[in-house]
This record gives sequence, C-alpha cells and structure tokens, in this order.
Amino acid sequence: MAVDFKAALESKQGEYKMLVTDHQRLRHKHQVLERVLHLYGAPAEFDAVFEGLMDAGMASVDAESGALYILDGDKNELYFAAARGPKAREVLALDITIKPGQGMAGACFANNEVIVVSDAHKDPRFFKEVSSSVGYEVRSLLTAPIVFEGEVFGVLQVINKRGSNEFDMDEVETFKRLGRHAGSIIGLGLELQELRKAAGRVA
Repeated sequence: MAVDFKAALESKQGEYKMLVTDHQRLRHKHQVLERVLHLYGAPAEFDAVFEGLMDAGMASVDAESGALYILDGDKNELYFAAARGPKAREVLALDITIKPGQGMAGACFANNEVIVVSDAHKDPRFFKEVSSSVGYEVRSLLTAPIVFEGEVFGVLQVINKRGSNEFDMDEVETFKRLGRHAGSIIGLGLELQELRKAAGRVA
C-alpha cells in the first residue's frame, strides 16, 4: 500500500501548528498570572492593586479599552476605580457611578455572572451614558465579577476586542479566573486593613 507522504506531511504540519498555538496560549496565561501574583505582596495598597488588576485584565484579552468597577458599600454604587484605553482619562473624570443591575457591569455584579457580548448595541443591558459622554463607540464587551468567598466586590471589564468582536472560550475562562484572583487579593487586603485597625485600637 502506497504511503501518501504529502497527506502525512500536511497532517504533521497541522499538529505542529496546534502545538505552537497551545504553547502560546499557555505562555500568555502564565504572563497574566505573573502580573496578578505580585499584587499579593501588598494587597491593602488598593490604588496600586486596582491599577495592577486593570493591567492584568488588558493583558488577558487584546482589547482597546477596559474598566474596573468597585462597590461603594455605603452608597450601594459601582464606581470607576481604574480604566484603560483612548478615553480612559475622560471616563474617570466624569465621576459616573452605576447601580447594581444597571448596564453590563451592573448586571454582572448583581447576578454574579460573566457576560460576553459581541454586539453591544443589540443588547438591552448596554448602558450608553458613559460611552456617549466621551464619544466612544462600544462594539464588544467581556465582563467578569470580582468575587471573594461568595461576595461580589466589583467588576472587571474589557471593551472592543481587537481583530474580532467574538471572545473565544479560552479568553472567557481566563477572564473569569482573573475575576476570582482579583477577589482574593481585594478580600485579603480588606482583612489586612481590619487587622491593622484592630491592632491600632489595642495599642
């Protein structure tokens, strides 16, 4: 029986390309995890933690923009703790807050669920006020809750994936995991903050 060397070669080339792709994905996940791990070193430095988490979020998905929302428990509102992208400074300057359940971020927070949207304007949950205020066109969104021990502290979001409006399952799973890591860091920071307060009262 004759061996089809051309078909065999093409098969091996296909296997090699898959291995290269898998290697690149693993390397990318490792780089994102490294960004997150160093934040455990000073979890109570919240400004630095928020900025670091936003950077990790942008690194996990090749997107144009991103936002990190944190809950203000006294007001029961989500505020912008960090932002990235061409309109980031303008968004932060707006000082807009979002109620739980309002928009993609609010829905993600209220329902403790990852929200993946490839066409924002076709989704009734889309909150246009922020993007309209700064003149920014939102196409696609990936939003994950920041959770620690079942409690949602905030939301991590990336906007407008480059090259495609579709987020693949690997990106969604990585982003979901990042939300859990973010929750662990913030939760640890809050616990450390409470311990410091208790120690101050004792002293």
